[in-house]
Formats: sequence, structure tokens, C-alpha cells
Amino acid sequence: MAASGIALVRPRNRADARRENLRDQLWPEVEPHLWNRKREKGFCTLPRTMPLIVNLICQLAEKGKDASSVYLDLWFRAFDDCLVEVSDEEAFAFAAGYSTPGRNVRTWRERVDELEKLGFVEVKPNGSKHYGYILLLNPHRVIKVLREQGQVPEPWWGAYTKRATDVGCTLP
Repeated sequence: MAASGIALVRPRNRADARRENLRDQLWPEVEPHLWNRKREKGFCTLPRTMPLIVNLICQLAEKGKDASSVYLDLWFRAFDDCLVEVSDEEAFAFAAGYSTPGRNVRTWRERVDELEKLGFVEVKPNGSKHYGYILLLNPHRVIKVLREQGQVPEPWWGAYTKRATDVGCTLP
């Protein structure tokens, strides 16, 4: 967003036109059936490295505590301020794939704790609710710290740096 509150839209370039043309050649008349974030409501912005980030979370989480689905759900709920207000823990748990009554919220909380332990999120209370607010930290900065601590596997690091380079991301 610009300071005036007007969203900045990247102008369409030749690469955009080339991909759209290729798509239309391969799938004629498909455009009305596609998701277009400029027309639809309910979209979010994610780092293009997210598939690798959730893969790393899966690798680093304590055995049996893969928090990658919780992390993705949090990103899908966040706006550009990276703040998620936890309004209904059961709904959050269900969205992340935890549906067993009596265990779903406990499992979701354990996964949030795992994300906090790894450094991907910070949690603050809202009144008596311990999980009132969740802040999503810049995953690239978190990964830098994890790498400095020797927790990032070399094969993963190679794939991650390649993908970051491919999408034009400057790693911290």
C-alpha cells in the first residue's frame, strides 16, 4: 500500500503477457474458470518460498508435532500486518486438520507452541486466552537464524536459495 492508502499494482509486463498468451493457447477460453485475485475477494499474499518453508517446519518440528498445516492456516488468515486474532480455537484447529473432539484444540495449541519454539510466530494473550494473538514473523529472517544455529539441512538450504533466487527474493 502506498502512504495514501491506495494499493500499488504492478503494471503488466511482457513476461505477464507471454504467460497469459501461452495459457490461452494451451487452454482456450479458460480465463472465466480461473481464480483472479484482482477480481475475487478472499486472497492473501504468501512468499513464493512457502512450500519449502513448510517443508522445513515439518523437518524441524519435534517428532509427531508437524505444525506446517497450522502455519499455512495462520498465513491464510493474516492480512499484511501479519497479526492473527484467534477468535475461535476450534475453528482454527479444524481448518488445520484437527477434528477429534477433546483433542483438536490441544493439538492445535501444541503445534502453535512448536512454531513459537522454532521462531516462526510469537503469541500474546487476549485477556484470559493465552492464544489470543499470533504474530507471523518474516520466515526468511527466521530461517537465517535457524541456519546460523546449524538447524537447516544443506540439501534444503540449496533448494531454498535456488528458489529464492528464481523468484527475485533477496534473503537476509
